[in-house]
Amino acid sequence: MDTVYLLRGTEIKRDQNTLVIVTEDRKKRRLPVESLRHVVVLGATRLNSEVASFLGKHGVRLSFLDYYGHFSGSLEPARHHHSGTVHLAQAKLILDRTKRLAMASRILEAGAHNMLRNLKYYAYRGNRELDEPIRDLERQLKRAKADTIEGLMGQEGNFRQGYYAAWGKINPVLTITKRTRRPPADRINALISFCNGLLYSACAQAIAQTHLDPTLSFVHAPTQARNSLALDLAEIFKPLIADRMIFTLINKGRLDDGCYQEETEGVCLLSRIGRERVLREFQERMDNAQIAGETGWRRILLKEAFAVEAHLLELSEYEPFIVKA
Repeated sequence: MDTVYLLRGTEIKRDQNTLVIVTEDRKKRRLPVESLRHVVVLGATRLNSEVASFLGKHGVRLSFLDYYGHFSGSLEPARHHHSGTVHLAQAKLILDRTKRLAMASRILEAGAHNMLRNLKYYAYRGNRELDEPIRDLERQLKRAKADTIEGLMGQEGNFRQGYYAAWGKINPVLTITKRTRRPPADRINALISFCNGLLYSACAQAIAQTHLDPTLSFVHAPTQARNSLALDLAEIFKPLIADRMIFTLINKGRLDDGCYQEETEGVCLLSRIGRERVLREFQERMDNAQIAGETGWRRILLKEAFAVEAHLLELSEYEPFIVKA
């Protein structure tokens, strides 16, 4: 296991070259630092600068999700992979309006195809209520054309709105009245925010293993304030990892009332039990799912990041991951 997830109330200590994790109920777990590459902190966790420095020196990345489950930042290891050649190529493409628009179009189009594939999965199994939403989204995709990044993102927003509107036809429990984020207003929004946050941290970790600059992105505005390239990569994989995970958890009845924490009117979060159940499903998919000849979505994310790097170096043409079935 190279990634460990820490829930709220966890304490992290160092014992020589071992990381000691103490859970809220005082259970201890010992992990050799050599076995780790990524620690994801979910909520308030006790750790000090010595532990953070210890992890950084051993190449372990710390990612943080906020109270609502959104990816909020990270501490990068001291030995991050740097390449002036890749950095310059990445910046050059972004500064070329035509090339950046083409790259952004590929990413968002792949995400749209993967959203459609999710709906078609259920339509092929006899859910005829999805036929009209699928036809409508296919028409949108066929007509999609924009000459600015802002135009592309507007089209993607409209497409995703239609996609979310179809969720209730898969299962009434999946109905989304309105997408809300900060804070999520209901159970489905809480699930989407938390699952997307997990995916963003995984995408950022994949990028950290390449020479790519995580702040230079093609779809989202490049900024030093966030790993915007991880947001780009996640556009492709949200339907395949986060959304499919939600479908499975809901359709198989793995989440009950105790999995949610409805604090005040219009604010809903996952409870500790809910987060634990979602994390188990996420880790299983990231480490063991069989996809396109690979074991685990983590491998697919890493290959995708390397494919972007290869495109920048003009070693191969970038073709975003689109699921075939």
